[in-house]
Amino acid sequence: MSDMSSEDLIVRRAESGDVRAIAPLFDAYRQFYGKTPDLALAELFLRERLRNRESIVLVAVSPGTHAETIGFVQLYPTFSSLQCSRAWVLNDLFVAAHARRSGVALALMNAAADAARLVGVTSISLSTAHDNLAAQALYKKLGYVLDEEFRTYSLDVRPVT
Repeated sequence: MSDMSSEDLIVRRAESGDVRAIAPLFDAYRQFYGKTPDLALAELFLRERLRNRESIVLVAVSPGTHAETIGFVQLYPTFSSLQCSRAWVLNDLFVAAHARRSGVALALMNAAADAARLVGVTSISLSTAHDNLAAQALYKKLGYVLDEEFRTYSLDVRPVT
C-alpha cells in the first residue's frame, strides 16, 4: 500500500452499515493493547456505540474499485468543566498493518480535528501507551501537547466475581 497517496484516501464518518468492515480493525486494536481476540464483542460494541450515537467513528477507505476499510478513529463526546465547552476524547486510532506509513493515521487525525471544529468542539484529548512511540511522534507532529500538569487515574468498578 506504500504506493497509495494519502490524498487518494476517502475519510468519512462511519454508519451502521460499516460495522462489519470496522470490527476486525477494532478487534486488532484491542489485541494491540493486550486484549483477547473477540470479533463478536468488537462488532457488538461498535454497533451499540453507533446505534446509540455515543461515539463518532471516522473510517479511512482505500481508493479504487476494491475499496477497503484500512483505518479508523473513534471519538467520544464529553465536556470540559475548566473550558466550559464541548470536548472529545480520541479513544481509538488504528490502521491496518499493510496500510501503515502511508499517511492514513495522519489523514484520520486531521479529519477528527476538522470534524471537531465543525461542530464547535474546543479540544480533543487522548492517551496512549508509554511505549507507543510511533503514535506519540504523530501526536506531537500534529500539535498535541503532553499534559505534564495532571496525572490520570482510573478505578475498576466492575463487580468482583
